[in-house]
Amino acid sequence: MNALNKVFTLWGISVLMACGAPSASQEGEGDLQHIDQGVTAEGDRNTNSQKPTAKYLRLKRYDIVDRQGTGLVAVSCLIPEHWQVRDQVFWDYQDATQPLRYQGLFQDPGGALAVQIYPDVRSVYSQGPMGTSGYPPPRDVQSALRDFIGQQRGQTGFRVVDSKVVAQSGPRDNYISGTYFQTTTQSGFMRIAYNDHQGPVEEEFYAQLELTNSLSQGVVALGGVIWSFHGIYSCKAPQGKLENSRQIAMTLKSSSKLNLPFYNRYMQLVQFLSDESYRRIFAAGEVSRIFSQTSAQISQSITDSY
Repeated sequence: MNALNKVFTLWGISVLMACGAPSASQEGEGDLQHIDQGVTAEGDRNTNSQKPTAKYLRLKRYDIVDRQGTGLVAVSCLIPEHWQVRDQVFWDYQDATQPLRYQGLFQDPGGALAVQIYPDVRSVYSQGPMGTSGYPPPRDVQSALRDFIGQQRGQTGFRVVDSKVVAQSGPRDNYISGTYFQTTTQSGFMRIAYNDHQGPVEEEFYAQLELTNSLSQGVVALGGVIWSFHGIYSCKAPQGKLENSRQIAMTLKSSSKLNLPFYNRYMQLVQFLSDESYRRIFAAGEVSRIFSQTSAQISQSITDSY
């Protein structure tokens, strides 16, 4: 399930498809306080003789659908009742190892509060006697965030307010079939400020950078870096109200649930792509042709990994 975890990430490396989503009800009252009240929710339990002091945030179920491939619901989550969503599950035909991508914009009707999820960025950078190929990796997660934000918000004239590495692991060493691998990971966030049509805005971006350096020693030395900038999402709000947007992001994360029939089809597709002939079909953009050969029957191994 790791590949899917990296597709639907909301909280650094934490999974948008975290288990425990309320799946029985289509709509209900969430357990969060109304984000504009900022007080306890006890008031709603008072008798009629007492004036309520707070409101609940009403939530509804939202289904993230893979319209391009399986036609199935990929993930279900809870969002505020009146929020609007523009999103897409799509397939990267150049990536046969982790081919699924997702992008989504969740926002209130006025666009003041927003949570945005961005597609993963994955690449391979190779070095050898014939030169280099591919895209070189970012130096660290903070430089990756700065470059990414520049691409996404460069027109706003933003300024960086805060930036931190919040977690780091590695290096982890591995040796496979004559090739040495060393992997490091960093998670970080960057907060920016700028003005839009509604006035002063704050926005926080979160992401994880994973770098795997490789070295093969044969007749000549071949080196490279397999790198992934993933789990990219942002929370946006008017200045001073960023916590409101963070609460919605946490609601998305904690309520989301991966759909087992979709996961079953996805894992079968990944297994098919270990075959060169299927990789050629996939690279041609004919993902539906491969899915037609997958089975709706869910094996025990798929259930166990789910």
